Amino acid sequence: MPIYIYTCENCGESTKVSHSMTETMEDCEVCESPNTLVRKPSMFSNIRRKPEQKAKIGTHVEEFIEDAKKELKQQKKALRSKND
Repeated sequence: MPIYIYTCENCGESTKVSHSMTETMEDCEVCESPNTLVRKPSMFSNIRRKPEQKAKIGTHVEEFIEDAKKELKQQKKALRSKND
């Protein structure tokens, strides 16, 4: 499972969370501000697989990279719309 780092735009606190790629956090647990969390680039936690599953790890990495690219595009669009 990927480990995500969220930083609150309001209080500046960072939090590490492990969840699926489709999940997101929006509300800060420290200052309880809604919709202030920004997800930072993340990494995978240790992946332990049976020997017969090792060939599939590359597929998971490729999927993660594609999801990260999509997420970056969305973040760029959001930043552009804030600046306009």
